[in-house]
Amino acid sequence: MKIIVPLTLCCALATALPAQSLFDSLYSASYVEVFFATGKADLNAEGLAQLDSIANLFSKNERFRLLRITAHTDSIGEKGNNESLATRRADAVRNALVQRGIANAKIQTRAVGERSPVMSNSTETGRQRNRRATVEAVLAVPMTTLRGQVKDRDTGKGIQALVSFRSKTRSDSTRTDSTGRYAVRLPRDSVVKVEAVAKNYFFEDFTTRIFGSPELYKKYKINTDIVLPPAKPGEKAVLRNLFFVGDQAVLLKMSEPELPRILKFMQINSALQVEIAGHINKPGNPIPEPEPQEMELSINRARVIYDYLLKNGITADRLRYKGYGNSEMMFPHALGPKESEQNRRVEIRVLQ
Repeated sequence: MKIIVPLTLCCALATALPAQSLFDSLYSASYVEVFFATGKADLNAEGLAQLDSIANLFSKNERFRLLRITAHTDSIGEKGNNESLATRRADAVRNALVQRGIANAKIQTRAVGERSPVMSNSTETGRQRNRRATVEAVLAVPMTTLRGQVKDRDTGKGIQALVSFRSKTRSDSTRTDSTGRYAVRLPRDSVVKVEAVAKNYFFEDFTTRIFGSPELYKKYKINTDIVLPPAKPGEKAVLRNLFFVGDQAVLLKMSEPELPRILKFMQINSALQVEIAGHINKPGNPIPEPEPQEMELSINRARVIYDYLLKNGITADRLRYKGYGNSEMMFPHALGPKESEQNRRVEIRVLQ
């Protein structure tokens, strides 16, 4: 539930897990399309010019690892014949690339036939678009290892957990070993959100840039251990990624992805009964009593989460909601928007 923004990665341990590669280290960085006449596998002048451009790009950048050719047809004719035609188109493109200096070992081909149209085959325009071959220049992404351990906050012992990793374009997850350790290969210099979830614990996450230099780990005192608070009676956790429209019980769009995480917590911990607690920010010296509408606002914000959980299958006997107004501000004399934001919060409190 907390977010740590700038840091990550810990030094490799001699006893560390073998790193698991979660994200593919190859991705398509550039592509061209060439088109064919009906029933033909011959390349025209325009298609050859496209192959000139992709071959030139590929040859000049040593980070490119291969060219992927995927050949298609329209739906005219027998399916088996179209598969054969797609193979001939892929071979024609491969041969043209080899003639342009690309090593045969760096070319992959796949004949799809009529199975993946980009437009309807009901019109000639659509059929023309489907008679194609795409050529992708595939780039190698530098990878580095992210290691850490998921621990119990109270005992410091490692715990088994599901650790997920999400970037702007990709997401995956892995499980820790019996001592709570994880080791994964991730794209260097990418920004990745890491979250740990375990039964009988509140979840925690952090967002970090993935560094590739051991010197940077030492410089920034980087630590990727994730400490999970036990979800036991009397414990509470702030839902830090929940933000509301000012003076309203309306959740901001940016906060909607937080709701499924709360639901997952309740589903994993299926025996817990919790209170959803709402708070507002109203500092002062002395601390003023909230107006009735302000108390109602804290109640209604808590109810937003309560209603979401009810709607998604969490039974009412496991839930209650309550507004606390400004009676439990984390910063009674808030200085700046960050402290005010932490006063304006929603919490999960474990009842039993």
